[in-house]
Amino acid sequence: MTKADEVGGRRPLNAKSMSMLVVVLVTVLVSGWALVTVSHAFEIPPSDFVTFPSTPLSRTGTVTVFTSVVPIVQNGVTVGVEGYLQTASGQPVAGAQVYAQYYLQNAYRNQVGTTDSNGYFEIHFPMNWTGWLPLTLTYFGDSQHEGLQQLFSLPGENL
Repeated sequence: MTKADEVGGRRPLNAKSMSMLVVVLVTVLVSGWALVTVSHAFEIPPSDFVTFPSTPLSRTGTVTVFTSVVPIVQNGVTVGVEGYLQTASGQPVAGAQVYAQYYLQNAYRNQVGTTDSNGYFEIHFPMNWTGWLPLTLTYFGDSQHEGLQQLFSLPGENL
């Protein structure tokens, strides 16, 4: 019987085995660090989201429409949405809150933008989109303007 058989069949670690063990350990540690770093880079700030109002859409007043709703694109990536809120006759609706609702991280998320004096609004997303983004825009209306809710499908990254 050899010495290795007497102690349960184990051999002492040689330099090559030790160096491989160190390489594997370092690789695991670096991979873990990279995953943590990347996951923090994609965290979505909670301040970007708002609570969707529970009030019903106004059904009185002048009819409103969303016009020229398009994605905001930077370097081939969709980073937001812009458009106009107008009356059916083309007059801008100034100072109105336009809500954007979309599905993200297993929940519906809401953001809001306010129209300027020309009825223009823009809403910037806290992340980049790939594929197509189903987006619901809602204007709840007021005493002078009828509320409006419309579904849009915007192209995401490189589409």
